[in-house]
Amino acid sequence: MNTPVPEPDRVEPERNLKGSAVLLLVLVLVAVAAWYLTGPARDSTDTSASSSAGSGDVIQQYAEGDRKAVEPFAGALLDGGEFDSTALKGGVSVVNVWGSWCGPCREEAPVLAQVAGETEDEGVQFLGINVRDNPDAARAFERTFDVPYPSIVPDDSPEALLAFGGLLASAAVPSTVVVDPDGRVAARVVGTVTAPTLRALIEDASTGSAVTGR
Repeated sequence: MNTPVPEPDRVEPERNLKGSAVLLLVLVLVAVAAWYLTGPARDSTDTSASSSAGSGDVIQQYAEGDRKAVEPFAGALLDGGEFDSTALKGGVSVVNVWGSWCGPCREEAPVLAQVAGETEDEGVQFLGINVRDNPDAARAFERTFDVPYPSIVPDDSPEALLAFGGLLASAAVPSTVVVDPDGRVAARVVGTVTAPTLRALIEDASTGSAVTGR
């Protein structure tokens, strides 16, 4: 009598197949999540214009009805003085978030100093917010680049950043906002800003316009 030959065990291959499918799905989900977190900057704020100034740099201008008012804030300055945000009212102002440890900030510093000097007679005020820094290193940075305007000290920077309603953050360095004469944010640059772009944003803020394609 012939003894039946047992069929090959199919359980283990089926388990391996299912395990491979689950692993593949997990890898796909991880890849999608990584792309989303490290991909181009996203912003849900309604703007009248948004464009890229370069790799990773974003310029946003806000229509008059979409502009956020800057809340009052105060803080100590690197030069030993005290600052009150009421000093910014009545004209266009430029606020820059920076750190002496930030490579792009070193690239941008001469641009900001240049435009600050060029627009001083127009009543444009500049303010720096120094973040995640050592005050002595920050003062050395200011001397190196001959920065002509004051900066909030690192310890007081969190309060100053909060006043801008989420448009400025210590994790996004450098960043710059242009504030209109009514104390509302008219434009924001995440990343380094060029002199022509900054001058144009200042002009637009002073006239109440928001030009596309900047």
